[in-house]
Amino acid sequence: MIVIERKIIHNIPILEIVEEAKKNEAIPLAFFYHGITNQKERGLEPGYALASNGMRVVIPDAYRHGERKDEAYAGEPAAEFWSVVLQSIKELPDIVAVYVEAGLAKKDKISVTGLSMGGITTCIALTQYPWIHSAACLMGSPDPIGLSHWALKSRWVEGLPPIDDEKVNALMAPFESLSLKEHPEALVDTPFYIWHGTADESVPYQQMAQFVSSISGEAFADNICFRSTDGAGHKVPYAIFEEMAAFLGNVY
Repeated sequence: MIVIERKIIHNIPILEIVEEAKKNEAIPLAFFYHGITNQKERGLEPGYALASNGMRVVIPDAYRHGERKDEAYAGEPAAEFWSVVLQSIKELPDIVAVYVEAGLAKKDKISVTGLSMGGITTCIALTQYPWIHSAACLMGSPDPIGLSHWALKSRWVEGLPPIDDEKVNALMAPFESLSLKEHPEALVDTPFYIWHGTADESVPYQQMAQFVSSISGEAFADNICFRSTDGAGHKVPYAIFEEMAAFLGNVY
């Protein structure tokens, strides 16, 4: 039987999903990061699939989402999305440490996964934490700078004050060191599952497809599994959650 428990770790509300028989064992630990405007409960489907493949799953509420929606933000409106992503990156090792110290996980068996904003978070995490064992990005982008420029011409900016390319370049300059597109060597020895619908209007499919194509044949790209679905939009079918979970379960 798989059990779900709500916990608070370092003031971060999370859901933990795990097979009851393995609840007190040190088993692979998988994080799942939800999308923008969503909350941890939206991660129950992929969380169940991951737990069914032998992992302990942690689904945090992102900064200013879910139970954390009232947390203060006083920065540049156009940068709020990225402040959410960066806060998740900052919090990840702190949550990992709690599980490792409790004897419920091992530092060399950590997976990071997510969809949309959570997939973008995953890509950045890969550039920052070489201890990540494996990962999965669903409907995400490896290119935070390119994504920001693309977003200027999308529905993402509806209701925001106008912002030009020069300002975007200034805001996003620190992200060059965080970009998986710029640092694909971070993928060395890292099994990485990717899925994207070709008709996605919220996060452009082309950015991920071009990235995967650009590193094809490189030794550090040997462990990439790239899947796409023709005509699919910004929604992950449950079958993809199952495929992602089986991929990650099989690499341990």
